Amino acid sequence: MTSPSDSVSVIIGIRIGQSYSSIAIINKDGRADCIANEDGERQIPTMVAFSGEEELTGTQARVQLLNNPKNRITQFRNFIGKSFDECKLLSLSNGTAQLVDKDGEPAYLVEFKGQETIFTVKEITTKYIASLRESAENFLGQPVTGSVLGVPTYFTEQQREELKIAAENAGLCVLQLINEPSAAALAYELGQQQSTELDNKYQDSTVMIFDLGSDSLDVTVLSIRSGMYTILSTTHDPELGGAAFDEILANHFANEFKRKTKIDVLQNKRAMDKLRNAVEGTKKTLSSSNMSPCSIESLAEGIDLHGTINRTRFEIMANKLFNRTMEVITNTLEKNNMEPQFINEVILVGGASRIPKLQSKLRELFINQSTVIRQDFEPDEVVAYGCAFQGILLASIDDEIINNSIKTMPSSHLSKPIGVINAKKEFVMIIPENTPLPVRRTYTFSNILENQKEIYVEIWEGEYKKVDAVSSQTTFETDKIVNNEEGDDILDKKGSSKQLSPIITPEKLIAELVINDLPSGKEEQLKVEFIIEVDDNNKCTIIAKESTVKKLELVIGA
Repeated sequence: MTSPSDSVSVIIGIRIGQSYSSIAIINKDGRADCIANEDGERQIPTMVAFSGEEELTGTQARVQLLNNPKNRITQFRNFIGKSFDECKLLSLSNGTAQLVDKDGEPAYLVEFKGQETIFTVKEITTKYIASLRESAENFLGQPVTGSVLGVPTYFTEQQREELKIAAENAGLCVLQLINEPSAAALAYELGQQQSTELDNKYQDSTVMIFDLGSDSLDVTVLSIRSGMYTILSTTHDPELGGAAFDEILANHFANEFKRKTKIDVLQNKRAMDKLRNAVEGTKKTLSSSNMSPCSIESLAEGIDLHGTINRTRFEIMANKLFNRTMEVITNTLEKNNMEPQFINEVILVGGASRIPKLQSKLRELFINQSTVIRQDFEPDEVVAYGCAFQGILLASIDDEIINNSIKTMPSSHLSKPIGVINAKKEFVMIIPENTPLPVRRTYTFSNILENQKEIYVEIWEGEYKKVDAVSSQTTFETDKIVNNEEGDDILDKKGSSKQLSPIITPEKLIAELVINDLPSGKEEQLKVEFIIEVDDNNKCTIIAKESTVKKLELVIGA
């Protein structure tokens, strides 16, 4: 893979977060790197501020937190493409400019160049994206020719379109808007590498993207089949993010300060803004150390704050948040009728996903040894990495296709596996569940006896069930049929080893096929090929052929 500096086109990946953003490129070694802005920050605050006649963005805008809060704009990403009425219910009053109505659009009232000025959310977004583009061009030493932007799964079509327009107004050519979970999976090249098996097919898997950012938690179940990504479902909790953990720490140190000085700062907006800004670093330190300090010069009435907190105490205080996080995950699994062991990999995204106790609880939930929890890359940079990889892929496509700005959207998928029942009454899966539609798969029946004149075949929808593989008397195969792996050993409540395995049992008969008048006298062994096709509307077509062809059309899942 060539470096951007060595090629005509310069493609960047951008993740615009609600609190922080990042820019990624593919370096000369073919690996993704995040670009540092002029202040040396790879995680660039998603902020715009106005001071006198200056427009400030990123780190420089963040400096305006205490001395110029009414001219500083934050938390604007999720407002793009929405009406003022929708945004006023969600707006934040602390540390940000006043949200106002401008012809039905959300806008901000600031003082700029000595007079009150109103900027719409789209204009603010354009100013911010323009600063990201300039940072990338300053880093690369040449103009950016294309970009791929990551967007949350809950963005509407209107929001996606408005974000694209804002980016184009900022001087970016937008090649594609890609859902953030898909970008995270792409950064890990999931489903993009072919297996080592003789069939040379892409590896299928079901992945969970756990994105705990500064302001929200998003848990997404992603199906990867034949190199295609399908978002099965996403659970979005807008109140559970890194900021919720910061608030716990801020309140803790505010109470400690009150205990030592008798000064209550909980109602002091300026003091609490200082605390929230400081404890963000305290939280990050606790992810790698057992003890972390928090020091603030002149927190209130000229008195400094000097305190420390250990990881154990923080984990006790945040226990309710940890439990709530696990509830979001289990609810997401239940939406898809899944057990934790059906998830092949969990990808950690977002800076708050580094919290050790949180990772420990994830390991407890996904105790199945075949589920891999991955944090190979910096979790707050991985979405930008995936966008950069997608940009390089798009750069190799015809320009006409690129200019159409392909959009990744959730597609329909198969809700249950489809297979046949063999002579031993075993369910043999042909198409796994969660496979994107349309799909076409082939099954070859070759163990035909000499002089056999007909074949009877049953096509079934299957259903996963958990059984005790040791005590179960079922005749159906366990994981060996599903993925050629043995069931995983886990500990039951009494501490004894019990082997639990998900199996597929036939649930609904789709079709019965009888192939008559099989040819005889062939020198080679006779084979009959079954082709199963399912279209976007869940219409299933089954074709069986050797010397004759029989075709059956029906609708499954009715």
